[in-house]
Amino acid sequence: MQNPADRRVLRRVIVGPDHGIRFVLRGHPYDEVRISNLSSGGCFALIPHRDARLFERGAILEQLVLLHPELPKEPLIATVAYVLGNRPGTPPMEFVGVGIQFLNLEPGPLARLEAWLDAATIAQQA
Repeated sequence: MQNPADRRVLRRVIVGPDHGIRFVLRGHPYDEVRISNLSSGGCFALIPHRDARLFERGAILEQLVLLHPELPKEPLIATVAYVLGNRPGTPPMEFVGVGIQFLNLEPGPLARLEAWLDAATIAQQA
């Protein structure tokens, strides 16, 4: 995910409020962070504006875990690919959007995530 065109290369599934992530960024733990979509390459998270300054492009998210009972639980390493809604000179929003790219999804968890994405895609089309 080096540029905006890369963001939509992988199929993304829109997820509900029962989907989230937890991770550590620069020693700060984040629990139950809401995500709005998920792919095998990453997700899009909603971060409170007060924390937006920590989420610069390239920042490493450690011990990232997908918080949904049907998703793989192996901890991941990820990086901030982009941030939306935190432009200087604009009124602050309650949340900023953070594009997250997974860096080390192993074959087993990747296969389970892709199977879940397949089932979720079918369910959304029904």
